[in-house]
Amino acid sequence: MTEKYITEYVNMGTGETLIACGIFRHELESVLPVENGIAVHWLDAALHADADRMKAALEHAIAAHKANPTDRIRFLFGNGCHPDICRVAEDCGSRLHPVKNCIQAIIGPQKTRQLEADRAMVVTPGWISAWPDIMKGLGWDEVDVRINIGRYDRILLIDAGVATVSDEAILSFYDLVQVPIEIETVDLAYFKNLVNQILNEPTRGVHDG
Repeated sequence: MTEKYITEYVNMGTGETLIACGIFRHELESVLPVENGIAVHWLDAALHADADRMKAALEHAIAAHKANPTDRIRFLFGNGCHPDICRVAEDCGSRLHPVKNCIQAIIGPQKTRQLEADRAMVVTPGWISAWPDIMKGLGWDEVDVRINIGRYDRILLIDAGVATVSDEAILSFYDLVQVPIEIETVDLAYFKNLVNQILNEPTRGVHDG
């Protein structure tokens, strides 16, 4: 599989770098001020399917900023996205906030638990878009998908109004998983507060002791 280290730098030279999962692209662009001064380094969401490739991508992203000794690196990932991700963040003088995955990061752990009750699987528009590449990374076919997702009674697609998923894409996903899909309207208040905490938290530079 071709390596996909999606990299996008915005306002480089400020010394503020956010390494973020591409699953958050629309949500993050919605809550960040236009003149934010943050360099965003996006990583492909499909890297979650391969722990070794994901760790390599994280290390690649960190190395890209070591040329500037004043860089302050922060992370927008769930603390359950990789077994070593908390240690990787700590090694950069940063830390992961207490959210396990992208759903908890967007709507909070409590709201996530509420929505996941009664055998519901919660997904985002970005998650549905990334799903074909995640399947490839996992080596899954349609049978594997239905075995692993078929245990759910319904799928809740959370809609914060910042990313569009076409009716065709939703129908295609339903045809694949064969589980009823419902749309749940949410806001980004929790996510905006989380991002503000991440960006305003003191960190060490990548070369600090």
